[in-house]
Amino acid sequence: MSTLCHISDLLLGGTVIRLEHPQSILTTENFWCFKAEVSTPDCIVTFRVYEKLSWPSAEPLFANFAFSVYPDGEGGYIRLYHDHKEGDRPYAIGRIAPDGRSETVDYLADSAEFFSETQNTFSHIALEELLLHRDRIILHASFITASLGGILFSGPSGVGKSTQAGLWERFEGARQINGDRPILGREGDRWIAYGSPYAGSSRCHVNESCPVRAIVLLEQGPENSLTRLTVGQAFHRLFAQTTVNSWNPWFVERVCDLVSHLAASVPVYCLSCTPDRRAVETLKTALKGEK
Repeated sequence: MSTLCHISDLLLGGTVIRLEHPQSILTTENFWCFKAEVSTPDCIVTFRVYEKLSWPSAEPLFANFAFSVYPDGEGGYIRLYHDHKEGDRPYAIGRIAPDGRSETVDYLADSAEFFSETQNTFSHIALEELLLHRDRIILHASFITASLGGILFSGPSGVGKSTQAGLWERFEGARQINGDRPILGREGDRWIAYGSPYAGSSRCHVNESCPVRAIVLLEQGPENSLTRLTVGQAFHRLFAQTTVNSWNPWFVERVCDLVSHLAASVPVYCLSCTPDRRAVETLKTALKGEK
């Protein structure tokens, strides 16, 4: 096992995550503005390289093209990463401490290319779980700041989140902070939206934050129609757009608690809209009329 340590700190969702790595890694463009310099991070992810590793033999609780999840025998979980281009050859194992303050990722020496930069390194980190320990969730949305405050446009892929964000930039002088996966954090009784490095095709990843003024769940339609959702309605639709590790009961329960609080604390609307200025005016009028 190599002991050479390269350290980098990154500020995500108001949380400083320290990477301790046996090899120097390239900081990709989407992570540049999230670099931080601190003496004490909130959590530490340690990468360790080995010539050989042992793999679990039980049936996984969950599996996708990138990793499988197994119980660790101590009430927690491990992630086994496999290369789908090489017949699902396993090459790394990740474990998070129960308190969420540390994580280890052990990988094979001949697979170092999977950990050569921040982008692919973070694909081997259970970021959503590290953040959840600090009352943060990841929402599939486009996040803008406008004169009325922070607005998030959410909904399934292709519904028009980037389009609506762009219309607010064009007609209301708004600024887009993130185009795909902003982080939402609970701070007492209020919610803060943070930019993140995950911006999808928008390539918009700004390290800024602001209080959430409203969340707008989009639907395409021939006319513009805006409805304020009840807490129950908002919960179900927000939960569907939140990153959730369904194999982990604690994770699901914690997300349910936070999304319930979010739905009760922040105005959530359903906007059936057209891709033009009329949609902006419909939402703007409603927000200005809200106390």
